[in-house]
Amino acid sequence: MHFVLLATHSAEVCPTSNAKTRDLLLQVASKIPEFAEKAGVTVVAGPFANREHVIVMIVSAEKAESVDQFLVDSRLAHWNRVHVLPSLKMEDALQEVEEMTPVF
Repeated sequence: MHFVLLATHSAEVCPTSNAKTRDLLLQVASKIPEFAEKAGVTVVAGPFANREHVIVMIVSAEKAESVDQFLVDSRLAHWNRVHVLPSLKMEDALQEVEEMTPVF
């Protein structure tokens, strides 16, 4: 299953303005692939950063617990509020829609 990770943080803890967060990010950023592999997670896209203090990643994993372990190991949750959105590929979502009975 795919998971969209939306990690948000405040300007006060942003690595561009906070020296401790910057040091932490510089320590762990190059190890993201290693943390993902160890947790049984495949990084599909990202991480992408932007000026809105949001980091976006798309990952794939068999279970949500693997994604949680990845977040712990990578320490992204130390300085971000992370929303984990289980997601389907569009073709899988369309098939699901076709198989469902509409409510209205």
